Amino acid sequence: MLAWHVNPASSMTYKIIDTNVPLVATGMSTDASTNCKRSCLSAISKVLSGKDKIVLDDGNEVLSEYRRQMHPDLIGSPAAQFMIHVLTNRFSDEYVHSIKLHRNADGRFEDYPDNQNTWSTEVPRCERFDPDDKKWVALALRFKKDTGRDAPIVNAADKCWLAFETQLESAGVKLEILCRDERERSRV
Repeated sequence: MLAWHVNPASSMTYKIIDTNVPLVATGMSTDASTNCKRSCLSAISKVLSGKDKIVLDDGNEVLSEYRRQMHPDLIGSPAAQFMIHVLTNRFSDEYVHSIKLHRNADGRFEDYPDNQNTWSTEVPRCERFDPDDKKWVALALRFKKDTGRDAPIVNAADKCWLAFETQLESAGVKLEILCRDERERSRV
């Protein structure tokens, strides 16, 4: 079981945790290496210990995705522990920073930098940025506008994030790709 203890706030970093991180840490990705799983487990441990503070939206877009993919259970898997931590602490300023995501009249995220869908890649399955992932980008950019700080999007094993890395970084989004080496080998 992962340890839960709080570290001093001075070492606090803010992170946006993509759903695939706790899922890979739990072993729910058949193509993730042991090293990738360890990296994801380490990222989850930092959240559970209070070293990393997670960023959520107050409209529960992120929480809804977490709930669709993960469930608290008695087994105590990393994904279950992460979900319990999020549900228990989502209103606690000590563990979670919550912000409002704004939408325009068309229902698109105001802070998403490519609402005209001009970004594209040559990577199969990644020709356009995944609509379900736009919330992560909007969350990172809104957090930066509201606080002046970066909260990197922590991602485990989705090669499409790598395919759009240049566009995202140009827009001011920081990425923390935990399984970069194995993802880059499988880009094509």
